[in-house]
Amino acid sequence: MNIISAIEDRIVELKKQASDSDFVTDISVTNVLKAQKIIKNNAYSKVEFFMILASINLLNAAIKKPEFKKQLSYIEIKGNVSRVLHYLISLSHNKYDLDFSINAEEKCAYIEIFNLQFSFHNININEKINAFIESDRNKIKVWQEIRLQRIAGEIFNLALTLNEE
Repeated sequence: MNIISAIEDRIVELKKQASDSDFVTDISVTNVLKAQKIIKNNAYSKVEFFMILASINLLNAAIKKPEFKKQLSYIEIKGNVSRVLHYLISLSHNKYDLDFSINAEEKCAYIEIFNLQFSFHNININEKINAFIESDRNKIKVWQEIRLQRIAGEIFNLALTLNEE
């Protein structure tokens, strides 16, 4: 089995966990600290880009937990979401083999990578993002209704594993 098949198989399992209302994701202090560092990185590969998205997702899930509220801020998270969006907009080709769109009505960005659709709500829409929204490049995707924050710790751990290989 090649690495892509293994990733896709693990993602199928994770999507099932996301729909299990009894499942509770594992978010550790150690992983939150790692994610805070990773979201500031630039991506040079699909795996590194996945790592950044998994980190943002983990922090978005962690900030909703009382034990992390004082350690995290939405400004830090949203600022890095904006940075990622600006980077994707600046690319002239699909460097990371992903689907990316912004729904202006919902103020939501969708980034699909390794068959996982990350959604980032309440994004800041500035001139550059608005130009992308109005361009032919913005092909709005429908939300797949898989709540990735429910499996944020597991997605992050998968990303860490991929990054080590």
